[in-house]
Amino acid sequence: MKKSLLFVIASLLLPIALGAQPLQFKSAAYKSWGTASRNLAPAMVELAENQKIMGHYDNDSIAHEGYAMQNSSLVPLAIMLEPDELDVFQGGKIVSFRVGLVEAAKIARVFVIPVSDKGKYGDKTEWLCDVGQEGWNEVVLETPYEINLEEGYKLLVGFYYQQLEGCKPISFVQQGLPYDTYTYKKVGTSAKWRELGLTSKGNLSIQCVVEKEDYPDYMITSYGLRSNNFVVRGEELPFLLNVKNKGIKQVEAGALEMDVKIDGRHVATATNADAFHGDYYALVGSAPTEGLSSGEHVLTVQAVSVDGQPIEDTPYDFTFKAYQRDFPRQKHLVEQLTSTYCTYCPLGNSMLSILTSQRDDIIWVGIHGNLGSGVDPYRSNQGDSIMQYLTGGAVSYPSGSFDRSTGWEDYVNIVNGLGFYEEYHQMVADELGGFFDYIAEATPSFADIKADCSFNESTRVATVSVRGKMSADFDMMMGEDAMLTVYVVEDSLVAPQLNLGNWENKYVHNGVFRRALGSIFGNELNKNGNTYKNTFRFTIPASWNWTRLRVVAFISRPMKNYVNGFTDMFVDNADVFRFHTSTGIDEIVADEDAVPVEYYDYMGHQLDGPQQGVNIVRMSDGTARKILMK
Repeated sequence: MKKSLLFVIASLLLPIALGAQPLQFKSAAYKSWGTASRNLAPAMVELAENQKIMGHYDNDSIAHEGYAMQNSSLVPLAIMLEPDELDVFQGGKIVSFRVGLVEAAKIARVFVIPVSDKGKYGDKTEWLCDVGQEGWNEVVLETPYEINLEEGYKLLVGFYYQQLEGCKPISFVQQGLPYDTYTYKKVGTSAKWRELGLTSKGNLSIQCVVEKEDYPDYMITSYGLRSNNFVVRGEELPFLLNVKNKGIKQVEAGALEMDVKIDGRHVATATNADAFHGDYYALVGSAPTEGLSSGEHVLTVQAVSVDGQPIEDTPYDFTFKAYQRDFPRQKHLVEQLTSTYCTYCPLGNSMLSILTSQRDDIIWVGIHGNLGSGVDPYRSNQGDSIMQYLTGGAVSYPSGSFDRSTGWEDYVNIVNGLGFYEEYHQMVADELGGFFDYIAEATPSFADIKADCSFNESTRVATVSVRGKMSADFDMMMGEDAMLTVYVVEDSLVAPQLNLGNWENKYVHNGVFRRALGSIFGNELNKNGNTYKNTFRFTIPASWNWTRLRVVAFISRPMKNYVNGFTDMFVDNADVFRFHTSTGIDEIVADEDAVPVEYYDYMGHQLDGPQQGVNIVRMSDGTARKILMK
């Protein structure tokens, strides 16, 4: 049940680690993912017939804004070419390097290092050079490098550069599959090649020109099949499959034929609507789902021919679920991790305030924790536990979880940072709004949520009854272990807050997590056919203002031990409710389709109609409920 999105604006985050390990939020590229390949690609490199670009991407794209390493001496940067990127080049020879720069810098050497399938680095071969102009720089090798690698070997390809003062010359571009960039540095007593963690910025602009006399016309490989996790039975299931031609012949529009199957049965044939731009193409298609039963199915897409020639390609599978009915998405859940001792948390609050002012379907829960030696007045044991399970223990402020969806490349957490510069708050709020729109459109809700929340002022006992209907497919879609989680939050709490280095003594905190009813891991739904009803009773502490309390209820996959991963905790539906006063009479909740038939007072005397005070109402379905008329 994994939800996966690709996010790409991590560079907007404040460059300061807060709390434990800093986390990154990446901007959503979920919009129109099916048409991403239709954009015109950058100009292709002009090569001889026996030459081909070897690298993570093969066009002339260079970044508009550069990146700088915090070092004034010579710095090595490199990419690691994987075995499946090298196979077509075996037996060829590197005749030149190409390095793309956003601004001028000094490039002193280029190099290659073979890396075994066990991760052992071989001998480095390097060539001196003296280039470094803005744009593409070519380094022609007097002695070409012959590519004759053992099976499973990788190749580290890079350059040494020195940046000029005040310049940001390094180019990373969003072309091809995203790979990390390497540098050689010492950490502690160990010096070795290390990843920089810059995958979200794109691929480093370095390429090799490889000559070979027997390149194939076509060498088709495909990867990264994506689709929707759910589809209404009978509707078209869209998909996207990345395709690469490692050969040297252009793949023209309509030349590629893809076999589309569901559960092993052929349902469609797909082809490329446009000519390939260089090596890569993102093929968009759809599969009909007529006749499918509710439940889990497997989509399989495989390239079978190109230009009329049969080819062998690995079939790629994607598991999805077909369903027959869903419910409207009521609200989306933001679980914000924050602290009164977090100096940048007000920036996160500001951004979320913009988001909630633009939409009325966002529930914002602020879960507070301590930071450093500071003791947050709203920290709780339950809150600490929730943060641990949402982050895997790497709690960072300010950050947040959004419908508990895994939209992150590494899948190691469902919480990402909210520490954005103020000038980006509107942009990030818009991106998050688009993310929630995507969830509402692509992931159905299989239950609705209603609640009756009453408070007895004399005893301070609160009763929360959460109820709703479920789709007939609920257990099949959400699993029989789906959970109902209920939070109590409080608004308008005033406490000092550290704000960009200064203490603000009367800072207003809203949506502050007070407690979970039942378990923080969620509560089993008390089901009765296609309905459920869970009731909780608890005493509200005297220090809490019951008129400012709200009840947040959401249905989700269960919160699991974070050691097991975060790919299965998403929220199905959520809503928020307020308390009303009660006299302590147990309420009997009627079905939502029933209407009032007769009214009685609390002594059982029939009334002509609703009257001020407690009314016992007989409903058209034979049930009764208590209401308080003011």
